[in-house]
Amino acid sequence: MRKSDLSPERRKLLVPVREHPGSFALVPPPTPRARDLIGLQGVEDTLLKAREALNTLQRLSSVLPNPDLVTRTADRREAVRSSQIEGTHSGIDDLLVFEATGSHEGLPPDVQVTKNYVYALEHGLERVRESGVAAFSCGLIKEIHARLVENIDSVPGRPGEFRDRQNWIGGGLKIDQARFVPPPAEYLDACMDDLLDVLHYTPQEEDFFEFSIIARMAVVHAQFETIHPFVDGNGRVGRILLPLMLAAEGLPPVYLAGYLKDNQREYYDALAGVQLRGKWAEWIRFLSAGVEVAVQEAIDTAVGLDAIIRKWEAMVADMGLRRQSVLYRFPRLMAGTPVLTAHRAKDALNISFPSASAALAKFEELGVLVQREPQRRNRCFYAKEIIELLDRPPL
Repeated sequence: MRKSDLSPERRKLLVPVREHPGSFALVPPPTPRARDLIGLQGVEDTLLKAREALNTLQRLSSVLPNPDLVTRTADRREAVRSSQIEGTHSGIDDLLVFEATGSHEGLPPDVQVTKNYVYALEHGLERVRESGVAAFSCGLIKEIHARLVENIDSVPGRPGEFRDRQNWIGGGLKIDQARFVPPPAEYLDACMDDLLDVLHYTPQEEDFFEFSIIARMAVVHAQFETIHPFVDGNGRVGRILLPLMLAAEGLPPVYLAGYLKDNQREYYDALAGVQLRGKWAEWIRFLSAGVEVAVQEAIDTAVGLDAIIRKWEAMVADMGLRRQSVLYRFPRLMAGTPVLTAHRAKDALNISFPSASAALAKFEELGVLVQREPQRRNRCFYAKEIIELLDRPPL
């Protein structure tokens, strides 16, 4: 991190790194509040558009079909995309196979990393839905991190603990070539306490300036990445905080990793602009645009899932079967669990193994399910239309 990369105001915040003589780290200024964002160019309009999009999703959430299935599939798609930003190779189908079989056979080695993301995200959502913004604490953030890196031997540092040594972003093993050097470990507690103050924000009638949820999401994510409290896993933890902040206020979670992945260079550049030069306007505009994209994707996914389920239900109805037939129960199961084994279908629907196997074979005959790897001992059936829907990039 060269001093020339920093704005004059940020250079004043540099402190020496004891472990690396001659190197400097940046202790970020306090997390911005609403009053600090007043007058930033173009921010008000983009925040308004993003909030309107979020309001639309909130209105539709009560009437959009199959909300539980949408949530389940969106969580897993987010896990895949957010992990891929960090360089993993597992796709949505790999994650679903791993969940269906519990086996790594034939899958990318990093599929466990992606599955851990699901654990961490679901844990965080459960906590904030129970307690609202009061759930946010260093303890919760550490719990999320611990779940992210559970059983991953290659992750440095201690799972679920803030770092006790200096880290840096970019530059490989050389701190003097780093793109950014976050604060030394002894500053972390104070920095995180300040960040938690924004996470705990609740609007008050006497507030002179509105601190909108989307502005807070942008501020919290950028500030968290600037603090970089863990040795590794900061990007994923920071992205998990975004839907958690929405859910903590009773809003539908919006998943941004697809937008961030598709615009990864701009994502990193906008974050660096905040970290090195305090350029909040560009970052807030970028994230606000992402909220609009993510909202539309959420709506499109819900509509797409419903259309597929209805088509499958019509297929079953056309067979002239009795309403008690187990086949009627499969469309929703296949939509929410797009990779199935006979054992998993048996357990999910509380039916016999032969009934589950026969049903899967029938849907394979209809072209709804595909066996991608028939040689597997525990055969997996893929609902190809659902996988394609989830693999579709955000517009």
